[in-house]
Formats: sequence, C-alpha cells, structure tokens
Amino acid sequence: MRLPLQWKILAGYLVVAVMSLGIAGWLVLDVFESRDKALLRAGLTAQARLVGELFTGPLDRLAPDMQQIDSLADRLGESIQARITVIAPDGKVLGDSYESGDSLRSMENHLSRPEVRDALLRGAGSSVRLSDMLNVALPVRSPASGTPLGVVRLSLPLTQIEEQYHALRKSLILALAVAFLLSVGLSYLLARNITRPLARMVEAAKQMVGGEFTQRIPTGSNDELSDLARAFNQMASSIEDKIETLKQDRAKMAATLIAMQEGVMVLTVDGTLRLTNPAMERMLGRHGTELTGKSYWEVVRQPKLNEFISQALSGAGQTTEISLGTGPGRTFQVYASSLAESHDHSAGLVLVFHDMTELRRLEQVRKDFVANVSHELRTPITAIKGYVEALRDDPKVDLQQRQRFLEIIETHTDRLNVIITDLLLLSKIESGQIPLQQHPVELVPLLDRTLGLFSHQIHRKQHKIVLNADSALPPVLGDEERLGQVFSNLLDNAIKYTPDQGAITITLGEKDGSIDVHIDDTGIGIPPSDLPRIFERFYRVDKARSRELGGTGLGLAIVKHLVEAHGGTVTAESREKGTRFTVKLPVSPN
Repeated sequence: MRLPLQWKILAGYLVVAVMSLGIAGWLVLDVFESRDKALLRAGLTAQARLVGELFTGPLDRLAPDMQQIDSLADRLGESIQARITVIAPDGKVLGDSYESGDSLRSMENHLSRPEVRDALLRGAGSSVRLSDMLNVALPVRSPASGTPLGVVRLSLPLTQIEEQYHALRKSLILALAVAFLLSVGLSYLLARNITRPLARMVEAAKQMVGGEFTQRIPTGSNDELSDLARAFNQMASSIEDKIETLKQDRAKMAATLIAMQEGVMVLTVDGTLRLTNPAMERMLGRHGTELTGKSYWEVVRQPKLNEFISQALSGAGQTTEISLGTGPGRTFQVYASSLAESHDHSAGLVLVFHDMTELRRLEQVRKDFVANVSHELRTPITAIKGYVEALRDDPKVDLQQRQRFLEIIETHTDRLNVIITDLLLLSKIESGQIPLQQHPVELVPLLDRTLGLFSHQIHRKQHKIVLNADSALPPVLGDEERLGQVFSNLLDNAIKYTPDQGAITITLGEKDGSIDVHIDDTGIGIPPSDLPRIFERFYRVDKARSRELGGTGLGLAIVKHLVEAHGGTVTAESREKGTRFTVKLPVSPN
C-alpha cells in the first residue's frame, strides 16, 4: 500500500517523539531502579556482615550443631525480615530461616550457587534468581586463623520495588499517551505545510514524465522549497533540450545502422555484446535479442576473429579478414574502432564487418575469365598461325595438302567467330542492350520446333526423346527467339553429352505461378563439386571433351542470363544417372 509523504512525515515526527519520551522515561526508571537495588544490596551486605559475626561462634567448632545454627537463623531472619541461609565450606546447608527438620537436611548442595562460590573465592557474592530474590553472601572466617568457617547468605524478595516501579511505568505510559495525542495534532499541521508545495511539484513532474516539459512549478515563497521549484524548472528546460537532441541523434544513428549493408557489432570493455544492426544479425543468422548480453566468443566461434577482438580490446589490431561459415563460407573484412569514454579510458569496441565474398568471387571470376579467354583464343589463333606459316614457307605444297590446311584454318576461324559472337551476346545480355520482345509464348510448340533443329543428331545417336506436359498448360511471358536460344543450348548439351541410345526427357508443369521445365538426360552427369560453377563463363567439367564436341564454354552462361532477364531461374542437379536442368519461367498474366 502506498503511504503519502504527509503521513510519512507525520509518522516520523510521532516516532521520534514517542521514542524520545519513551527512552528518556525508561532511562530514568532504570537509573532509579538500579540505584534502589544498589542501596538494597548495600543494606543486605551490612546485615550479612553482622549476621556472620553472630554465627562465628557456632561455626568455629569441630562439629557445628545444625539445630543450634538453624534456630539462630530462624530468630535472626524473623528479626530482619530476610531469609538467612548458613552454608558450610563444602556447600552443605547448615541452617535456613525458611526450612527446618527433614526439609533442611534434604536441601541440595549450595556450593555451585554463584553467590556462594564468589563469597568463598572473592570475599563477597550476590545474585538475582527467579527475577524476585536478591541474594548476598559473605564468608564467615575463623578469628584465629582466618580460614572460612562457612558462608552466610541473606535473601530478600524484590516484589516491593517491582510494585513501585510498576506504578511508575503506568504513569509514564499515561504521560506518553497525552504527549502522543498532542504530537499528532502538531505533526499533522507541520507535515501539511511541507507537503502541500511538494504535491504541486509532483503533479508538475507527472506531466513532465508524460513528455509535457512546458509545465512549470510556481515559486511563491522564498525558502528551500522555492529553491527546489526553481531548480526543478531549470532541470525541466535542460532535460527537454537534451531529450530532443538525443532523439535526433538516436534517429540518425538508427537510420544509419539500418541502412548500412555492413554488419556492426558493439562490445563493452569486458567483451559483452551490447548492440548489433540488422545486417550483422543476418550475417550471424540470429536475432538481436538472442545476441545482446552474451560474450563475443559465444556469438562467433571463429578463432581468428576472437583473437583479433581480444587484441582490439587491449588496444592492438585495427583490421583483419576472416571467413565465417562451414565450407567455402563468406569472407569479411573486419574493422575495429575503440569507443572512447575519456582521453585514456575506453568504453568498449565497435566492429564493422564488410562482406567481401562477392568481391572476392568476382575477382576470381575475372581471373578465370581472363585465363579462359586467353586460352580459348590462343588455341585457334596458334593453329591458324601455324598453318599460315606452313603455307608461306612452302609455296609448292600440293593442291590437296593446301586445301586441307585451308579447311583447318577455316574451322578455327569459325570457332573464333563463334566465341567472339557468344562473348558479344553475353556482354549485351548482361548490360541490357538486347531488348526482349515479350509476349505470351507457348512452350510445348517452341520445344517441338527446337527438337526439330536437332533431328539429325538425335537420329544419328539413336536418342529416345520424351516430352511430357500438363494439359492446358498456360503460356509464359517472354521473347520467343531468346527462349528458343535457351532451350536450344540446353538440348544441345543434353544431346552432346548423352551416349548413343540414351534418353532425354522433357517435363513441363505449372507450380506456384511458374512453369517448370525439367530436361533430364542419361549422360555422363556433372560431379556435385562442379555444380555451383557450371553457369560461369568458359567453365567446363571435361575441358578436352567439350572442345572436341565444339563447345565454347559460354552456352550455360548465356542460358542463365537470358532466363534471369525473363524473371526466371535455372538450376542444375546431378542425378543417379545423368543431369537435370530446371528452368522456371513466370506465367503470362494475359
């Protein structure tokens, strides 16, 4: 339950008042009670000393007479209105003003009683037992030798003192009750005068919490509360300005982090992850809520990166290149920058991950392309140059030999022309220089016409061709000539690399708004390790056999770019026997 400040102040005043009065009253009572007990103890000690003198004679015998001692104890106890107990040095009770006869003889040994023990050891002893008896014990010594003859103990009940102080306590409680009632009234008035201005401040503060910083607290008086109100108003103005600045800065930073393609990771000085941007979350494949608060080595288990971060946190290391993921993985350039909290103190570390995978791949593709182009062009050029030199060096070559040389030169010249033509076509496709005349295209008739172009090769190799298509297959949206080129290249490869009497199956079907065209052959197949690269320029699985069959190494690259220009995809997969190429093309909306 929430207790208002006014009642807290009121309760505080009352607690202080009650505790002050109560403690003062208790101390006074305690002092008086202690004084009275001390006086009573001193009186008992004096009486015990006189009683001890009276018992010196009866005790200073070889065999003290218990009946005489007990009788004397009874008479003295009645005279001084106190209990007198006479105890032998071995602790045996010889006489007691409260006990006699058998009950006296059956009393337990008193040597273990603290007041008796202290009297024998220190010359005097006292104790309070059962909260109502004050005991004072003194030794009785022999006048001749000074040896202890026994102990005389006087006991007096404290009930009279307790009754007096019980009455005093009642009076004190009554006084406290009256003081409490007076304090309630005075404390209430004082608390209300203090909390009324504070209540106005609380109301203004609530409006500020809701974002209303224009509210100001009135400052009418000239006391500490007025100073507090002025400081509060100044604080509100300052907070309003700072919050607005922070909002702008935060919005700029959030927009920057979201728009960045680079991954950003912010670490504290102990290596705990504080912040990641969406790009970093995509790189790690996890959400920010799963990452925040974890150590960097729990998030990224990459020894080189962990070593680099450890060095960067200690002030060394600025950039490194790492690979993440299994297999080929992805390559990142990592930059580290310290979060400076002060001139010589770091608040953490900012890591920026720049994905270099595509750049490294393109660099490798460029190297391979240059090497492949050089190789592809050098072979026919070398052959042409060789035969031209042969004809020039021997003008008397017979006509038949000359004719054969010229045919070889023509063959390599045609090959050069095909390579250059395909390169130019591929370049134009990639740069978008070849416009597509898109209209609805029926794929089954297109495939029939394309198969007709290869009827001679199919008949020669005795291939079995199977064309399966769903009934009422919708047309696709595309350029019929370019689509014909796509299927021509795929079928040409299937025919070339399928051995004699093999089978080529073409299956068409509609799925999720696309037409899937599967071309399966029973050829030599493609190793799984080569599948990711078969659509690259000049990439061949079997380079020697490909050249023998007249391939340039550009056919599948042209297929890929033409299909993508139509908004589709082309994939290849190695099957148990042969290869499957799948072309997905969007259905025509008309």
